[in-house]
Amino acid sequence: MTHPIVIALPGIVLPETGPLRRHVRPPERRTELYLERYDRRTLIYDAVRLPGGGVCLTTPRLLNLWPLLRDGLRRSGVAVRRRKYLRCEQITLRGLTAGLEPEIGGSPVPLPLRASGAPLFAGMRVLMAVNKDNDLDWIADWARFHALRHGADGVLLFDNGSTAYSPEDAAARLSEVPGMARAVVVSAPFPYGPADKGGRFDVPPRFFQTAMLNLARRDFVAQARAVLSVDIDEMVTGPQGESIFAAAERHPLGMVTIPGIWVFPPPGTEGPVPQRAHLWQADPTQPCHQKWCIAPSGPMGRVGWHVHSLGGPLQPLFTVSKDFELLHCRATSTGWKPGRFAPPAAVSQDPEIAALFDSVFGNAV
Repeated sequence: MTHPIVIALPGIVLPETGPLRRHVRPPERRTELYLERYDRRTLIYDAVRLPGGGVCLTTPRLLNLWPLLRDGLRRSGVAVRRRKYLRCEQITLRGLTAGLEPEIGGSPVPLPLRASGAPLFAGMRVLMAVNKDNDLDWIADWARFHALRHGADGVLLFDNGSTAYSPEDAAARLSEVPGMARAVVVSAPFPYGPADKGGRFDVPPRFFQTAMLNLARRDFVAQARAVLSVDIDEMVTGPQGESIFAAAERHPLGMVTIPGIWVFPPPGTEGPVPQRAHLWQADPTQPCHQKWCIAPSGPMGRVGWHVHSLGGPLQPLFTVSKDFELLHCRATSTGWKPGRFAPPAAVSQDPEIAALFDSVFGNAV
């Protein structure tokens, strides 16, 4: 058993009466779900002192809030460098000699600076995900599977405000997984954003997950040997004895893109069930979005990280794996997206998946 670690992100959330982030959709396309979940108030998610010097701020897309933050930072007497991604931003500050108190709305706002978490995972093979209210048994099975099959020895979980348990509960459970030398849960109870689709040329309204990936890239896993980014409902398969981490480490670009398929529980299953129950495939097979594994010190280590890819649309052409596959477990879900538990018309049991899950979990479901 490893000692569980919980880290709370410092941040700044604007008051409802102050300036707010502008909407990214015109009024006629602002659905009820969008209006309920769009994050207008989070200004900064995190502020961390980097091992190499300087401070990194991770934020949602600032949009109209950038002048507010820029001017407030400059009054602190620091050099400001801004980098924008499609769904988030990172700001590097140089020359900071004391604490940080950007002036927001005419008043200084204290912003605690977190110590770097990079030494926690130095030289390790790290499993990483964002989580909210997934069953603790599912989380433990996810970590156990990738530790046993791929040699993951560290796990980094960004907890997005779970109410079914505390971050300490999740960290304690992960610390019990055999093979995990380090279990870190980062408490980040900020709005995730709406799950419904927007327009083709809209700024995407879901800032949180991509921001956490890039926060990890700059800090927590910057010194890791390799990082596998897959959700709790996703399991990576591959040849017996082969590790997805090792494949990324030896790839010329230092990363592997993992294609995937949806897998399903037995016909007639209602509601959520664990990953180990997903022994059926659709007929024909239904592909799902790809995920990735990367060696941060490799050539792709400085490229911005996104949920399904990094390095632009051509990157998967050079990194897609023929040996590894992602199993996306359809009913291992809290149901936060609609239609998740509806099965396909035709499914058939896959004996290879059954043998794989039996080798890790046994026959119990």
